[in-house]
Amino acid sequence: MKLDFVRIIEAGYRPDTDTETWLGDLVASFEPLQMGWGVLVSAFDIGGTDPGLRRSVASGSVPPPIVAAYRDLFAFAAAGPPVVRRTLFAPPPSVCHAAHRAAQLEEAHRMEVRRIFAGTAVRDCVGVAAVEPDGTGLLVSVPCEREISIHPRTAQLLTRVTAHLCSAMRLRSLAGEPLASGDATGVPGVEAILEPSGKVQHATGEAARAGARTNLAAAVRNVERARGHLRRTDPDEALAIWLALFDGRWSIVERTESDGRRYLLARRNEPGTRDPKALAPAERHVLAYAAMGHSNKYIGYVLGVATSTVSSRLACAIRKLGLRSRREVIEMFGPSATTLRA
Repeated sequence: MKLDFVRIIEAGYRPDTDTETWLGDLVASFEPLQMGWGVLVSAFDIGGTDPGLRRSVASGSVPPPIVAAYRDLFAFAAAGPPVVRRTLFAPPPSVCHAAHRAAQLEEAHRMEVRRIFAGTAVRDCVGVAAVEPDGTGLLVSVPCEREISIHPRTAQLLTRVTAHLCSAMRLRSLAGEPLASGDATGVPGVEAILEPSGKVQHATGEAARAGARTNLAAAVRNVERARGHLRRTDPDEALAIWLALFDGRWSIVERTESDGRRYLLARRNEPGTRDPKALAPAERHVLAYAAMGHSNKYIGYVLGVATSTVSSRLACAIRKLGLRSRREVIEMFGPSATTLRA
């Protein structure tokens, strides 16, 4: 069965469901990727004061010993030094093989990972990691009995999917009323309500500006196009036009009223990053993802801005911080960028 990348994104943007249901929907959307032993999706935190696994859901075909092994892996990583957590779970790359990650560990840690999986017959695992600058993240795990390869195009599309999963995690963490039913006008963060055609029914805050209304209308039409025939005929184009954020501010969330009418909500959803030295919000957002090692192209997709905009904002941030290079950014703030945590 062919992987439906748009279906994964749709499963992510459901802030009205409980965590167990949400993770279960993501498991189902990733099932075509499984190699016979199912799929596990785990929510975790590698950047806080209490690192570790938060919740995990597995498809029914995952053998119990493998589920237990992943639980033990997170426990081992949480108890060990931060470098173990970053090596195993923090991108880039967002799509990788567990065997390659484990090979980067010191020998003692590498042997412990092998011990954890010794009784499972698992020889490798395809991992899809969506991790925020604060260290919270999702890990999609596809255990395999042999080492396999992923087509570069599939890996590229899954990398874009991880940007949406990061955006979806932030949406779920927002305070305010659920968006399942009732009037969304006045709900914290909802700044525009649009019809599927792009017609604006309501706008407030930044979304009320003429230019923003035009951009949001175009964004909604792009989301509708991506969810239409493009998801089957041209998934590359579908993911190219459905950005994780639009204008660096809004995520588009679908809403269906009780009478069956569909609307799309533009909800404020910027990354939560701490200001290290009087940086503008846009600059610190770029800096946080650059500190994780992401490319300008990926950062532009995450934030919904042009790659050239990422370059200029990063250059400004580096200059304000008194640094000389991107390498120094990574060295100063670390792979998980915990010093930029909101």
